[in-house]
Amino acid sequence: MKRLLLAVIAVIGVVIHTTTSFERVIGGLDRDRGVFVSPTSDGGYVAVGLTRSFGEGDDDIYLVRIDATGSVLWTQTYGGPETDNGWSVHESAGGLVIAGFTESFGMGGFDCYLIRTDLEGEMQWSKTFGGEHNDRCWALLPASDGGYVLVGETTSFGSGAEDCYLIKTDAAGNEVWSKTFGGEKGDRCFSITQADDGGFLLAGQTYSEGAGDRDVYLVKTDASGNEVWSKTFGGPASDVGHSVTRTAEGDFVVTGYTTSFAIAEDDPYLIKIDARGQTQWTRVIAMEGVNHTLTGEQAADGGFFLGGFSNFGPNGANAALLVKTDGDGNLEWSRDLFATTTGQSLGYTVRATSDGGSILTGHTTVGSTGDLDLFMVKVDREGQ
Repeated sequence: MKRLLLAVIAVIGVVIHTTTSFERVIGGLDRDRGVFVSPTSDGGYVAVGLTRSFGEGDDDIYLVRIDATGSVLWTQTYGGPETDNGWSVHESAGGLVIAGFTESFGMGGFDCYLIRTDLEGEMQWSKTFGGEHNDRCWALLPASDGGYVLVGETTSFGSGAEDCYLIKTDAAGNEVWSKTFGGEKGDRCFSITQADDGGFLLAGQTYSEGAGDRDVYLVKTDASGNEVWSKTFGGPASDVGHSVTRTAEGDFVVTGYTTSFAIAEDDPYLIKIDARGQTQWTRVIAMEGVNHTLTGEQAADGGFFLGGFSNFGPNGANAALLVKTDGDGNLEWSRDLFATTTGQSLGYTVRATSDGGSILTGHTTVGSTGDLDLFMVKVDREGQ
């Protein structure tokens, strides 16, 4: 009977799906920031950002691996004597791949920086991309052929003061091709996703085109990085697209913020388009004060999690912001995290998790051991 009962419990343990929520603040005595977080195949998470508490130079890339309960497994730093930042990390082909930019290595100024590690964070190789001026990469996408696609901005190449910069590599990190997009003024791309046709969709901001000060900028390419179409969204003031995510249906949702269409100051801004670039809907989420959403991802229920920051309190304090919408972009709930009247907290990247919840990373002064610390907050589907 005892053996049977244990067997029944074991079966139930497989069937019942539990949710673990946690809040972790990680860092040293100086400034440490979290920028991007990814789920890992063992049920844990890995976050990347930058650190001044540890490492070799001014800012170094900071990689933090945690388990499913939020316990720290290990941390690693990468970089040289100058400034090095990590802005994206993904598990890929039995290891981890990191994208960002470096002043310590490369051709000159800042260069795009690609690092491949094993699952323990030990570096296997690194590559730089760019010219004699400043080139930064903000996002990374593992490609279907085993290579990598990086996106960012360049002042070394292109036709304007600053252009979007798209780089394709092979599995060893060697450049296959690179492309630039933009006009005469400043144009930057912060995010990338892949379309069903093998091409890519880039999201960012443009001063060269559009209706106002700066507008949301979308560029669709084919699989070889050639532009298929580009679009802008916005009004007479400032409007920014910080991330683009592909939906389960093959459409795309752009997350950012708008001043042109805000109710008070800056409000979260969502744009849903189909694969041809046709607008399905736009949403401005009316919230009190200044609220920026920087990243978004589709939730298991078809809605969207959004991450960013909000002004909190009368003294210029900021709280990390986590927002949940339904599938049509309508607000379901929002949470201010690390909200105090004196704290400075910003959320950068939110990712949906396998239990229907989400995880957000960023940085905070609240509960930190130094100037700023990296945080990771995991919540369930209701934000708890």
